[in-house]
Amino acid sequence: MDKESSKKFLKGFGTVSLFILLSRITGLLREMATAFFLGASYITDALFVGWSIPNTFRRFFAEGLVAPAFVPAFTKAKEKKEEQKAFASVMGQIIIITGILSLLIFIISPVIPHILSPGFSPEGKKLASFFTASLSFYLLLISCATVFSAFLNAFHIFGVPAATMSIFNLAVIISMLIFSKIKREDLGFVVGAMLGVIIQIIMQIFPTLKIIKPKVSFKSNEYSKKIWDALLPVIAGGAVYQINFLVSRAIASFGGEKTISFLTYAMRFFEFPLGVFVYSISYVSLPFMAEGGKSRKESFSRALFLSTAIVIPATAGLILFSKPIIYFVFGYGKFGFEDVIGTAEALVMYSLGLITVAISRIFITDFQASGQLKIPVISGIISFITNTVFCLILVEPLKHKGIALASSISSFISMFFLTAKSENKKLIKDIIKGFLVSLPSLLIIIISSIFYLPNYLKIPKIISLLAFGGIVLISSLVLLVSLRKFVKR
Repeated sequence: MDKESSKKFLKGFGTVSLFILLSRITGLLREMATAFFLGASYITDALFVGWSIPNTFRRFFAEGLVAPAFVPAFTKAKEKKEEQKAFASVMGQIIIITGILSLLIFIISPVIPHILSPGFSPEGKKLASFFTASLSFYLLLISCATVFSAFLNAFHIFGVPAATMSIFNLAVIISMLIFSKIKREDLGFVVGAMLGVIIQIIMQIFPTLKIIKPKVSFKSNEYSKKIWDALLPVIAGGAVYQINFLVSRAIASFGGEKTISFLTYAMRFFEFPLGVFVYSISYVSLPFMAEGGKSRKESFSRALFLSTAIVIPATAGLILFSKPIIYFVFGYGKFGFEDVIGTAEALVMYSLGLITVAISRIFITDFQASGQLKIPVISGIISFITNTVFCLILVEPLKHKGIALASSISSFISMFFLTAKSENKKLIKDIIKGFLVSLPSLLIIIISSIFYLPNYLKIPKIISLLAFGGIVLISSLVLLVSLRKFVKR
């Protein structure tokens, strides 16, 4: 990767990380606003059922299909100077596929509550049907927005697409606030979701206009045909993920009371460094890897190095400071210290697999960039089988700890499979580089834990929290300085 490409990569990573962090914060605010305005009632139950269908399809098509299939396609089109042709056909095919699905969801919306929520009252089912129908075309709109994102990413424009995630959350919050004046915050959620995704599209039209004049063509060509090649692997991969989640939760229910709650709370913190950093790295790496040749190899190497350098101290922090983290965030009201301990134990076991999940994410991005979409699906199946087996073995003796440990073990096995199938075998060098760069930050975390952990409960909570925040800030700044020094070499 030349110096200019390297700068674009790092700038893109920093920008995307910042906006994903903001989207996590605004997403949390959206959940808080929903709880504040709507509380918990048959209305919120109906709303969440209505939202679940288009939102699930969004994961399959908008996130799972469009970006992996079309970032490489748009990258190839850019090389051939056929950007206009590629965009028009891709957008046309997405409109056809997701438009038909959205229409189908709208038509069968009266039936969906009887399948997903058979225990609802007649009034609850009627309301769930209304919300399902009202939100059905969200799938079409978000898929179109993701096409714009994929197109801009192919031209190394990451800021605007990443910023739209927070805009969506803010639109929902503001809409609920406005509709609270007429006591219909539930309608505010619906209007905000639809308005938010329309704003996402509009925001991305302007930077796209600097490259092409966006048009729509319903004729298929070599670029839009990639969606049909990717369709089955994406659906299969998404199905495996959902089944894996449901099966592990079903097994966890045999672990006794609070097991699922401990796992759910712990997973939020486990996914934080993945969402903010690792997924940002893979998001930015995809168009560079899709360019092929030397750029693909250098992008893979850089992505693996950065992920390792960030995830190693994050892993140490989550393991060593698991109890203070859970205590400061959840340790209030009915969430007693026993619950803090249980959730912290689950977080430790999940965190053992953080590095392997991060490495696997980079491998999966590389396979997506090269069009090898079946390999991640096979990896998902292997992960599902091994996770299920180890969950069954470990749930009785270790309870919630066993379920979380099973997840980490399965992630190791999945990573080895991806490594074996990859053309990029020389990953040890990049991992060692990442470890060396993270070493100063890692030492600060370890030394701080020796003095901090025995005392965090003995001093006032606010002082303890400020001390913990100082440790996080100092270790993060040291890591940032180390990364900058390495990158400048």
